[in-house]
Amino acid sequence: MTDMIAMTTMRKPARKLRAVHLRLLPLLPFFGLLLAACANGAGGAGSAPKEVVIGIANESAYAAAYGDYLSAAFPDVKVTLVEMEPDYKHPLTDEQYARKLSEERPDLLLGYDIHYERLAAGGLLEDLSPRMIGDKLREAEFYPGMIEKMKRDGGGGLYAVSPTFQASALYYNADLFRQYGVPLPRDGMTMKDVFMLAAQFGKAGSGKEGVVGYHQPFSSMPNNLLFSLSTRDGLRPYDFRTGKVTMDTASWREVVETVVALYKNGTFAMQQVTGETVDGDVRYGPEDVNEADLFKKGKSAMTIGGYNAMQGMPFELGMVTPPVSSAGDRSEDMGVYNYMAIPAGAEHSDTAWEMIRFMLGDYVAKVRSGLQEESELPTRKSYMQYDRNPLLPKLYEILPGLGQSYSLEGYDPKFTTLFSELEDREIAAAVKGERSVDGVIAAIQKEGQALMDAAKPKK
Repeated sequence: MTDMIAMTTMRKPARKLRAVHLRLLPLLPFFGLLLAACANGAGGAGSAPKEVVIGIANESAYAAAYGDYLSAAFPDVKVTLVEMEPDYKHPLTDEQYARKLSEERPDLLLGYDIHYERLAAGGLLEDLSPRMIGDKLREAEFYPGMIEKMKRDGGGGLYAVSPTFQASALYYNADLFRQYGVPLPRDGMTMKDVFMLAAQFGKAGSGKEGVVGYHQPFSSMPNNLLFSLSTRDGLRPYDFRTGKVTMDTASWREVVETVVALYKNGTFAMQQVTGETVDGDVRYGPEDVNEADLFKKGKSAMTIGGYNAMQGMPFELGMVTPPVSSAGDRSEDMGVYNYMAIPAGAEHSDTAWEMIRFMLGDYVAKVRSGLQEESELPTRKSYMQYDRNPLLPKLYEILPGLGQSYSLEGYDPKFTTLFSELEDREIAAAVKGERSVDGVIAAIQKEGQALMDAAKPKK
């Protein structure tokens, strides 16, 4: 089988090329399917040129998301990989990324959407619409949230596409709902609806048995819940573009007041699982994960999780659409975060497009249906022919939240952690009765602005 793997090299500045052998293990059961796709012309590998330079975020991300598929589908193409942003702890600014793009000159760009908008606005990406039309790929065949986001961020043009999107569901423990006489969740609930439904468990005395109405593993601290409530309708606590903290508003006051009240009545339980810090990263072992997941232990009535995330639960499991915005058409739990694009003037643009077309194809959608990946779904709607979950058509109709990604604009990444710790401290004080809601808002506004000022890019 090794003779079928594409020759792949890694290109880095001032370093020699080195071979990289990509793992095909996750796709072994479907390898024949991929080759059949190529034989039938779906992947276009037979007519493609023999080499392509691919700009990737980093090697591990490429291998997991694209490498296995492309290696199997294009065995004769020499692929050179260029790591555009290998250090996620120190992300490049848009200007630095554009400069590196000019220096490395990749034919295919696989990136995070935080750079897409400015690359498209700068004329650095090829408009893919003519290629879509030429290959009879209709926009209606794909998740509308992907097309909408790429066009919105592309100033109206389709300068990138994504083969996948992240989808979640609101899961619930039907046994607990029956036990405490609480109505079951329904499709189309807002986050506030979910929290109000969760509050009924506390009123029914669930706290005596250690049961809460809603819980997110590793996300039950105040900063997490503030984020969950605020982002649904576009609230942000700070803006990296202006360098301003924006907490001192009536809308934020309502959010803080709601979160404090829900902690006080037992709807939420603050649970901080510390994990182990290694090289600045926090890692959680199996025991930490088990401790954090109250839902899987039958101690939380509801949770939000990725599509396919909940399997083999020891209780009757239900699932509905994730919380949506007040308008009902968007959810922060749906997202398009990656893109495939062709830099303007790319030398091997036709080869790059063949790879994009393959990843967007029905064959890959069918393969993914067998993998049952957690959270990620193909943007190709034909996936629903292979996965008959009745929730899927509803998920494909929900658009991602607006403004889900943002660039740090050169700010020290530690700022976001320090700001979250400030939120946790102030909300905890309010829950204990040591601070008023107005006092919380004032403290976060003042101290948060000081933190942001200290984290500003050095000139």
